[in-house]
Amino acid sequence: MAGIIGSGAVAAFAQPPADVAARVAALGRVVDPPGTAKIYAPLQKLMPQPGVKAERDLAYGSAPKETLDVFTPDSKGRARPILVFVHGGAFVGGDKSKGADGSASPFYDNIMIWAVNHGLVGVNLNYDLAPKAQYPTVQHEIAEAVAFARKNAAAWGGDPDRIVVWGHSAGAAHVGSFIAHPETYADVAGATKPVAGAVMTSGGYEFAGPREHPYYGPAATLAERSSTAGLIKSKVQLMVLHAELDPEGMVADADRLHDALTKAGRAHEYLVSAKHSHMSESYAVGTADESVSGPVLAFIQKATR
Repeated sequence: MAGIIGSGAVAAFAQPPADVAARVAALGRVVDPPGTAKIYAPLQKLMPQPGVKAERDLAYGSAPKETLDVFTPDSKGRARPILVFVHGGAFVGGDKSKGADGSASPFYDNIMIWAVNHGLVGVNLNYDLAPKAQYPTVQHEIAEAVAFARKNAAAWGGDPDRIVVWGHSAGAAHVGSFIAHPETYADVAGATKPVAGAVMTSGGYEFAGPREHPYYGPAATLAERSSTAGLIKSKVQLMVLHAELDPEGMVADADRLHDALTKAGRAHEYLVSAKHSHMSESYAVGTADESVSGPVLAFIQKATR
């Protein structure tokens, strides 16, 4: 079922243009960053942008990969909510602002520019990758990034008590684990305070299975490291999304989490991104297509009131 569930009346958001939607549909139910980038890169704004300031590669922890970019408005005013974005990459790859070959990319600056243009401070982070990084390394790093954002919020024109984390694909799995297992980073000063909300786009939340996971570890550990039970218990406001054209396994992951939250009476929002594929739902943010960014912004505004 396409649409958003759990938020009451929904505004009319601009949908994917017909020609763009046709090109996305032609790719099929695949995870295809290069093919999807060819569709969306020409539609994206590139830095520098008027009214938007970017600070690159700030260290939020001691590991070399623990760096983040901060996007803020040129002029400070009323303190803004802070959006922390966690990229995907099948747990073993991905970057906050570079393509697979290391070249400059408009993704995921697009989400940061969009954030500033819609009244937010944007924080975009890199983190350690599997197989070198094993659970709960990245949950600890997200906590460090949140603590860093809280510490620096005033200097950025942000509100330390209004932070939302948004993860895509493996990043959504990491965000789900971050919310579900706060015990994994209880030693991070200032990070145990819950964030206001979490957006999880096309992630995985149950890892139990017969095979070892590249990040979550041996099969025997996967059930206890899954996120559903902890997400049900959490008080953090949640939004769960998947793309209509996601691979079937990812659709099933999101549906299972939605069903479990619903059965438990756990309030949340659920969106099926019509006409979008796994990558396009992130690559479209910042274009005229508001079918994903509009509901996400509405959720962030609600979660940070």
